[in-house]
Amino acid sequence: MFYEFSHRHTDCFVDGIPEKVILSRDSRSSTVFRQEYLYNGVFSPISTVKPGSIVTNGESFLVQSMRRTVENDCYCLMVKTNAIVDIQRWSQELDENDNPIGEPFFQTVQSDVVVHAQYVTARLRQEDVGLLSTTVYVLLMQKSVNIKRPTELDSPDRVIMNGRPYQVDSIDDFKYPNLFFVQLSEDRR
Repeated sequence: MFYEFSHRHTDCFVDGIPEKVILSRDSRSSTVFRQEYLYNGVFSPISTVKPGSIVTNGESFLVQSMRRTVENDCYCLMVKTNAIVDIQRWSQELDENDNPIGEPFFQTVQSDVVVHAQYVTARLRQEDVGLLSTTVYVLLMQKSVNIKRPTELDSPDRVIMNGRPYQVDSIDDFKYPNLFFVQLSEDRR
């Protein structure tokens, strides 16, 4: 099928590698989220695309799932990214004897991370019962991002989105293959 529709091929990059894609909106859309952010992508049988890949063609998309068609094409469900964030980590400078020097501070560990951000509404809380009561945003990002679970650190990581700080409360790496589903709360530190 992919080769039969060569007139619909669009140039793109899959994890930085040039490829072609047939891109369309998800047709089962019943909500604004689905109408605006969910896309289908069909890639050639020899494509390097996989769940968790980032596809760019002027816009960016995160691949949520992929299956092979009867013709062996790569059929993907993708979510359009809508935010760029910075990841910060609580740091403390130490001297040669491991004594603290100065005040602790947040240090940026990764900048310009492309994500899909969604504000948590009452409807989303009904659809996803796993959301924490303090969660105000959920993010979908690649697993390669340098972000840590709150249990791995003395103080949870901070995400800067639109100039505002948010605290990382939960990172789920099972919900979507090769993607992190991150829950953020207001950062009051």
